Amino acid sequence: MFDELIRKLRQLEQGVKVPIQIPLDENGCFDRKCPWDECGVEFKVLFEDWEVKVREEAAYCPICRHESPATEWNTPSQAEYMEKAAMAHLMGVVDDGLRRDMERFNRQQPRGGLVRMSMSYKPSPKPILVPPDVADAMRQEFVCEACACRYSSVGAAFFCPACGHNSALTTFAKAVESVRTAIRSLPTITGAIKAAADADAAADAERQILENGLVKLVASFQRVAEATFLALPNASSFPIRRNLFQNLQESSDKWREATGKGYEDLLDAAEVSDLRKFFQQRHLLAHVEGIVDQQYIDRSGDHAYSVGKRLIIKDSAVLRLGDLVEKLAAGLRGL
Repeated sequence: MFDELIRKLRQLEQGVKVPIQIPLDENGCFDRKCPWDECGVEFKVLFEDWEVKVREEAAYCPICRHESPATEWNTPSQAEYMEKAAMAHLMGVVDDGLRRDMERFNRQQPRGGLVRMSMSYKPSPKPILVPPDVADAMRQEFVCEACACRYSSVGAAFFCPACGHNSALTTFAKAVESVRTAIRSLPTITGAIKAAADADAAADAERQILENGLVKLVASFQRVAEATFLALPNASSFPIRRNLFQNLQESSDKWREATGKGYEDLLDAAEVSDLRKFFQQRHLLAHVEGIVDQQYIDRSGDHAYSVGKRLIIKDSAVLRLGDLVEKLAAGLRGL
């Protein structure tokens, strides 16, 4: 009786491609999410570049360079959307099979007589495919200098999603500018938060923006310093350990070994002193929630704090750090 339904279900067992059209944003960009649990950052790639430039066997996270097949980068909302689309397709196949079986059964019934049988089937409601929310417009856009893939992320990005090329050299300036933009926008941001919540929430938001800005600037400089060093003609003669450029003095010594000049040759004494302090502050913020210890005082020479106090990051300090890393990065590129 259900021959057509059984036939269609057997076809499904052999595998079927379900056509699914994931909505894009107004710029034709595709939301992506790093599948590595330790990262999980969301970013965007121009859809035509994702289709043409990204290989099926590997795509790369622009932040951490995690590598996974191209099918594993869906956002949670996209995964839910595709699951509903697949279910809708399956239910459509079942509906069509049952409808055909019903029509054939009814055609085969004898006309006239005291008893007449017929079959009816009411298709089950298909799930409504609500397009996933498109993420907010990204603040920074990038074009890979190696393969020309176009992508974007919130804040700095270091690797091309298509080829994994290290783009730290070209994104450093944008990272610095994004921090400056955030600081210029602080009155607007805190004013809106204060109106919507209270003064405490606004003050907390300002603190987080300033601390995040300092951490981002140090991290961006570390990446651009490493990428610039690796581009030296003799770089292979000077092996570097993992995270070497997190250490200001050690990385300066490595540059001096390779080029004859260290950070002290590119900045004056006051600038080096401030940079050392900011790097140590980044360490406290990243590892001990900004609580001052004796090691910080000894290494930074910052005696404005005593052990146990918490760092207070001011906008002037973050802007000063932006100027310093910009100057130093430019000097390194000229070596």
